[in-house]
Amino acid sequence: MTVEAGFVIPWAVFLLVFLIYAGFYLYDKCVLFQDAYTVCFRGSIQKEEDGPLTYINAHLKEQFGEKYFGTGGVLGSAGREGREVIVSGTCEIRVPVGHFLTMPEKSGWRIQTEARAQIANPTKLIRRYRMAEKALKQLE
Repeated sequence: MTVEAGFVIPWAVFLLVFLIYAGFYLYDKCVLFQDAYTVCFRGSIQKEEDGPLTYINAHLKEQFGEKYFGTGGVLGSAGREGREVIVSGTCEIRVPVGHFLTMPEKSGWRIQTEARAQIANPTKLIRRYRMAEKALKQLE
């Protein structure tokens, strides 16, 4: 019985540790996308012309914060393509036995995400719709 336990216990411990790290990975992936989209959306509704990128760059570090497990932090960047704002984030979970759980040249599990939001000025849109509504009522 001791010999069997000598084989089973290390595998049980390994599986338990692997499940914990897999949970860290999944949590970090979900939170990273949520944070990227949140700051992207908040930036997209800024009223000034250069407001979205200015807002995002000012709040990117604050939004990502220190809430990620097993990472050294998040690297984030923001960009703009036409009428869209793009926020991307990257982090890496450090795995204790890197060569066994990842590729030999990698040190951990990398998470990358990208969030996009259309730039919209709600006040401007509402005013346009009201003007169009008034014009249609005058035509009647």
